[in-house]
Amino acid sequence: MRVAIAGGRSRTDYLVESLLEAGNEVVVINADRRWCERFASRHDVPVICGDATKRFVLDDADIEGFDIIIALSDVDADNLVICQMARYYFNVRRQICTAYNPRNVPIFKKLGVSTVISATYIMSKLIEDGPDIEGNAVFHV
Repeated sequence: MRVAIAGGRSRTDYLVESLLEAGNEVVVINADRRWCERFASRHDVPVICGDATKRFVLDDADIEGFDIIIALSDVDADNLVICQMARYYFNVRRQICTAYNPRNVPIFKKLGVSTVISATYIMSKLIEDGPDIEGNAVFHV
């Protein structure tokens, strides 16, 4: 698969290692130049330094037709913009978006983002749904 990761720091590092190990092609986009330089020195993947909410930056990343974009910015609205631009302008089939505010999960889903992940939302659902018969946590989104 071809995967673009926009934003993030330690999460990006972990995801890139995992995705490369599985044989995927990865492109990383991040606005922090110093972070990009350090990251590029540790990983053999294309690193685009720029704001992924800008269409020209996604153009530079050459993500047209990618399988997945993962938006890991600390700003929910930025993650939504990244995912929507990737979907509508670059034909990225699947968008995975992090959301810090759990109230944004259903909104982002309604606006067309394939997958929205919020740790707080997931914890709430785990507590709400409770464990299955064997005591394993199970939840339904």
